[in-house]
Amino acid sequence: MPLTGELEHLPIVDVIQLIYTSRKSGTLNVYSRKGEGQLLFNQGYIVGATHSNEELRIGQILSEAGIVTTDDLDKALEMQREAGDSKKPLIATLIEYCGMSKETAFKALETLIEMTIVEMIGWTKGIFSLEMEKIHIFDEYRYLPDHLQDLNLDTQMVLMDALRIFDEKVHAGEINLAEEEEACEEPTEDIEISEDILGLADLDKVERKKPHVFKSLPAFDYSELHRQIVETELSHLSDPDKFKIIELLSELSKSSAETESTGSRSQAIVMFGDDSFAQHVVMTVCQKHGVLFFSASDNDMFLPLVDRAWEKDIEPLLLFDSNEIPEDLKSSVQQKYGEILQMMTLSAESQGADIQGEIDFNSTHLHTIYKPQANSESASYINELTEFINTAQNHLQQFCNAPRRQQFINLQNSLYQLKNCSKAQDISLQALQFVGDFFERSQTLIISKGELISERSIGITRDKADGVCAAQKIKVPLVENSILQKVRTSGKIFFDSCRDSTIEEHLFHEIGAPLDSKLFLAPLIVNNRTVTLTYADFGNETACPVPIDLVEFFFNQAGPFMQKALAAKTTKA
Repeated sequence: MPLTGELEHLPIVDVIQLIYTSRKSGTLNVYSRKGEGQLLFNQGYIVGATHSNEELRIGQILSEAGIVTTDDLDKALEMQREAGDSKKPLIATLIEYCGMSKETAFKALETLIEMTIVEMIGWTKGIFSLEMEKIHIFDEYRYLPDHLQDLNLDTQMVLMDALRIFDEKVHAGEINLAEEEEACEEPTEDIEISEDILGLADLDKVERKKPHVFKSLPAFDYSELHRQIVETELSHLSDPDKFKIIELLSELSKSSAETESTGSRSQAIVMFGDDSFAQHVVMTVCQKHGVLFFSASDNDMFLPLVDRAWEKDIEPLLLFDSNEIPEDLKSSVQQKYGEILQMMTLSAESQGADIQGEIDFNSTHLHTIYKPQANSESASYINELTEFINTAQNHLQQFCNAPRRQQFINLQNSLYQLKNCSKAQDISLQALQFVGDFFERSQTLIISKGELISERSIGITRDKADGVCAAQKIKVPLVENSILQKVRTSGKIFFDSCRDSTIEEHLFHEIGAPLDSKLFLAPLIVNNRTVTLTYADFGNETACPVPIDLVEFFFNQAGPFMQKALAAKTTKA
């Protein structure tokens, strides 16, 4: 399948993901008014990159990273000039004559690939073309140690790194998206790739290629891609049924270009499973809603993908496409990501199964999508596939929205602040402020000798906009049947409508009752013991949705920091 089109119709991130998921090999040529570049793929993995940007040269990268000194770089460049036509690549010269290690050279080439993608992400106007099975390995990539000769970078990992760097550059003002030119005009001349695209005179002569000519390219045709996947994965179906499925998927792809996406490149579906067709369907849905898609078929690949997403401030929505998740993966997911919103796909015949008992995830966060079996009757399969797509879209629309994105950003910022807290009072304050973002009134309750003592608060003695207020020292007894005592002993967050006589008599008597009876209580646990409760309500406002999964994740992270702070205080004493 020729992969050719315009970036306006298919962003470079989606192009890269398509090449990865379809395991294509070849040279991806990308042209924009902002520059030209190439990405080299081998079975979906990135093996090289070039760029016309003067700042994306191997010498520039090495110099800015402090890997080589200016004197060494100048020396190497002078040696190249003196060598004339017999010169070696800059990497080779630096290794042989300037003492740079080959492993360092390898990392520099990785950085070159990453920064090339960062540059391309900002191109919203331009054209791309994948030369299938044609991989032009440049001399810089050939000159590597034997055990590093095959530079096959994990495309998904590189893409996440590049997206994070791109986002940082946008926020820092280093990349201005508004500078992108309006629609690319029809070229009147052939577009050529520059001869020295690696720059700094560091290449042997590059093989000249016949220039590409692109005139009024049509929108990228997804139907051919869908056809190949359907022919391969659903070969048992009749041609008319295959056509209906291709038409269904093509319509979904077409609508992605016509509607504003609800998602963000700061959110991603990370899918576990080896069903290629299910992966293709979910990726198509993700592209429609502007959500990143990553997949893995074993836990050695899956967990690093999720870890990398968190490290790069990309919120992962975990999607399990397996009835039998490996026990070690299940344990790791429960331990590290049990509070993150979960979603799982099962075969249609499993609708009556006890999902929670089988997977043992918190049912509050486990959303189940039933997918059809490929061996179902054709009419039934197509109907079930349609339902599967609609259900997946509904889940994505709930997950991918502006408030959710902002909530995740707030979580990441609060976790960063939490890591800088060394005192117990600072940690409880951070918890109070995090909860205060979602409620009109909130306060910290310290557990002391069978009672709760109110500490600092937000929105109770003063307006919420005034921020944190001093402690009121209200005392509330821990009575056996009170929801306060139940939350303390269970160690679980409570968020529901509640009429509690202890709260009404001792707390509301002092601060007033909220308009809505829906209350929030979160325990902060240290060594299996609750040390504080964070209380919150909606004050004089109507109750609204709260991302309890993110709140639970924050409090679970805060516990070990509080434990460390209390241990340090005890040691000093």
